[in-house]
Amino acid sequence: MTTIRDVQFAIRSLTRSAGYTALVVLTLALGVGTSTAVFSVVNGVVLRPLDYPAPQQLVRITSDLRGFGATDAGVSPAELVDYQSRSDLFRGVAGVLPISANVTGGEIPARVEMLLVSWSYFSILGVPPAHGRVFGPEDDVPGVANVAVVSDLFWRRNLGADPNAIGRTIVIDADPVLVVGVMPANFRHPGRTLQNDVEVWSPSGFRGSATAPLSRVRRRIENCLARLQPGVTLEHAQGRLTEYGAAVSQQFPSDYPARNGWVPRVQSLHESVVGGTSASMFTLMGGVGLLLLIACVNVAHLVLARSAARRQEMAIRKALGARVGQLMRQLAIESAVLAAAGGVLGLLVASWVASGLVTLAPDRVPRIDRVAIDPTAVLVAAGIVFAATVLFGLVPAWQLRRVETVTAMKDGGPARSSDGRGGRARDVLVAAEVAMATVLLIGAGLLIRSLVAVVNVPLGFDADSLLTARISLPRPNDVTRAAYLDPARRVAFYRETLARIQALPGVEQAAVSTQIPLGGFNAPLLAEIQGVDTADQSVRPVMHSFQISPGYFETMRVRIVRGRPFTEADRAGSEPVAIVSETAARSFWKARDPIGDRLRLGPDQPWMTVIGVAGDVLSRRMTDAPQPILYQSFEQSSGLSLALLVRRRGATADLAEHVAREVRAVDPDLPVFAVRSMDEVIGYALAQRQYMMRLVVAFGAIATGLALLGIYGVMSYAVARRTREIGIRMAIGARQVDMSRMVLRRALALTITGAVAGGIASAGLSGLIRSQLFGVEPSDPFTMASVFLVMTLVACAAGYIPARRAARVDPVVTLRSQ
Repeated sequence: MTTIRDVQFAIRSLTRSAGYTALVVLTLALGVGTSTAVFSVVNGVVLRPLDYPAPQQLVRITSDLRGFGATDAGVSPAELVDYQSRSDLFRGVAGVLPISANVTGGEIPARVEMLLVSWSYFSILGVPPAHGRVFGPEDDVPGVANVAVVSDLFWRRNLGADPNAIGRTIVIDADPVLVVGVMPANFRHPGRTLQNDVEVWSPSGFRGSATAPLSRVRRRIENCLARLQPGVTLEHAQGRLTEYGAAVSQQFPSDYPARNGWVPRVQSLHESVVGGTSASMFTLMGGVGLLLLIACVNVAHLVLARSAARRQEMAIRKALGARVGQLMRQLAIESAVLAAAGGVLGLLVASWVASGLVTLAPDRVPRIDRVAIDPTAVLVAAGIVFAATVLFGLVPAWQLRRVETVTAMKDGGPARSSDGRGGRARDVLVAAEVAMATVLLIGAGLLIRSLVAVVNVPLGFDADSLLTARISLPRPNDVTRAAYLDPARRVAFYRETLARIQALPGVEQAAVSTQIPLGGFNAPLLAEIQGVDTADQSVRPVMHSFQISPGYFETMRVRIVRGRPFTEADRAGSEPVAIVSETAARSFWKARDPIGDRLRLGPDQPWMTVIGVAGDVLSRRMTDAPQPILYQSFEQSSGLSLALLVRRRGATADLAEHVAREVRAVDPDLPVFAVRSMDEVIGYALAQRQYMMRLVVAFGAIATGLALLGIYGVMSYAVARRTREIGIRMAIGARQVDMSRMVLRRALALTITGAVAGGIASAGLSGLIRSQLFGVEPSDPFTMASVFLVMTLVACAAGYIPARRAARVDPVVTLRSQ
């Protein structure tokens, strides 16, 4: 009953101080809610184990070419078989190859994300199907078996969620494919895909025939998924594979030249899935941690101010017989009520903020759909509330032990001129608040400067009014239906398609390429330059290959520095030709002019004569230096994956629909997908940086607002406590402007002290944000100066009203009231 009465008394006491209570609860809710929401994102994306049985045993196997600085070089079919035979290390190994495929048979053809896998793929992951079966040893055949397991989304969209869909036949890339299973709704492929989630899985033996020798040179398998044997650690597996790499390199020296530096690499599957976002997620966690500290400091300042104002009340209650223990318990219960109210409201804020973070997150953030305010997040919120209760209840309660009843009753009123250690404690808290806000503002400023630097990087082409789209030409297992395996058919298709698109109203120019700059990764190829010693490591003849149609450079507005572009005369049967980028010319030909020289992409490939040098184009990431690029004429070398590039003349409505219609007019079974403007492609490349920048800027703005409130509170409280002193000063000759300056000087002193401390702390924490920066150093002087200026303006704004209040003190009225 005593505790209930104490709670009721605490609620009545807090209700009488409605402004104080609302400010504390809202500040706590902001800190608890934001930090809980961000923790939920970090937990869902990075910390939570993968949703598979014994996920710590799952690994990814790939290889690196250290001689060329290339990572994720893929796996050859022979290497896959070698790994599958290592039963001492792995319980199972499956090759993985993402491809695009076309589903036909409906009114409009559709593109799906497809994954070719070894038959053991699903058994390695340990996930059973929702309907039907997964692959077994009987599905291990040369080429690709005409059976498929589909995703829950594909089952619902394409098969009408029919429970009897198992055993139905669908047409994929002109092949009849038997559906044998449907995966659960929450199943996702744990790895990189081409664009979207995988919808169809088909088994592949990754070999042309049962008797043909397996290649060790063509690493067309993107990577391997494997499960370690129980008791085998990641470090042990890597050591054994390194030994294997050294042995196989000696056994097949022509397939593994020493200059390539080929090394197999095994990686935790969890790290493979989330590793690319871990740094940004933990940077985000650090930012919200600072925001939470600022909120706690603000609440601590409010509690200290209220505690000082209640010294006389506590002294009177002690004089009337209240024990110190009773008073301490009462203050602790008041803090608990405040913390509980802030925690409950904070969970509502967390739900709202987490929903916003998921909605705004770029598509490339893995497992973002797993984010939820789960029991772990609730425990984090409860821990924060408990810490707040201890912190905000302990300090005022501890101060009660030093309250002298007579002294407090004499000077506890408004006439007191100074606040002793309590005032100094509040000054320290506000300076710390300013320091943490400065750290966040510097981080926000650096991210803004980085984004500006990235946006202003020369692309090498004109992105305005440029529409991009993709087409995947089918490659069926039945070669009698594989029309596009014939290069002449591919060329005929692209010619007729381009002719139709160029005739559309509003189209200025159009071209075909196998790649879209900044539109995805294309593996580098090792080139051989005639007359150049490729054993020289300084040459590094590694290039990214683009097959393009005549008119590509004009459509993209890429300049030809020397020589000429491709023309209609550069077709099959004529002399093979190539164009290299400026970086390739500079890297591989040094001071020589490459025009007229010859190069090839392998011993079984024809020599190509270099006819031109094109300007550099950013092909992979906007933060990377331009890569060496080799351009080949689409007429002479083409692939099954095509990109359409259409230059519009002004704003052309429904151009994407018109382009898709013209493609279907040439081949009704070909879908057009990934239709985006080049500005959207660039925006996608920048999405993660923009996401981080917006969040840190938001944290910085909130932190600055809290710091402003903290400075304002200190100054207002100081003026109220020093009213008598100010009145005396003005009575003996001080001017109003002198009193205003006194208040502003103190506000500026606190702010400058905190800002300097924040600048020093920011320099010490520069390693945490360095990986997120581009074109700017963590100690950027412009950013530092800008943040210091902002904090100075904040100090002036926060001190303005208290300074005016001090200037308007009437010395006569003040002295009479004492």
